[in-house]
Amino acid sequence: MKQIKKLICVICALTMVATIPAYAKSLEIDRYTSVNIVSDILPANVEESTKVIQKNPRGVFFSAADLRIKNENGEIGVVGHAYMSEPVDELYMTIYLDRQTSDGKWEQVDYFEFEFYGEDYPDGLTSELVAFTLTGYPTGHYYRLRGTYAAVKGTVMEGFGPVTDGILIQ
Repeated sequence: MKQIKKLICVICALTMVATIPAYAKSLEIDRYTSVNIVSDILPANVEESTKVIQKNPRGVFFSAADLRIKNENGEIGVVGHAYMSEPVDELYMTIYLDRQTSDGKWEQVDYFEFEFYGEDYPDGLTSELVAFTLTGYPTGHYYRLRGTYAAVKGTVMEGFGPVTDGILIQ
């Protein structure tokens, strides 16, 4: 009986000592980014590109999102729009500006973040538009926009990620 107790104690001690913690590998953030999404390069005479994404069949309240880039005489016009089918509690929009490099890849050169809260909209947060013009960026390059739009209602979040085609800003 003593030998069985001793054996059980040794097994328990070895089990506790031999336990090795396992850690998940950390993400390489640069590897997992939408900057690597392929975009068409539009002809030099095309001055505007718009991407519209419609409601996902599994979506409940986020109806559509669009994103537009426009050449405005060497400046970059940006318009982002989010449409809801019912009022939401929060809406987050991030718009990324990418420039094509000499090797044909895209590099992020800037980003712009916007936050909207339902409590600021007495009639409900059902649609939001951001529009602005970017100045001071070098001309003679192809630029595109990427968007990350997320709407929150209660504990549910839905989102879209429109990406425009590249246009020449000159």
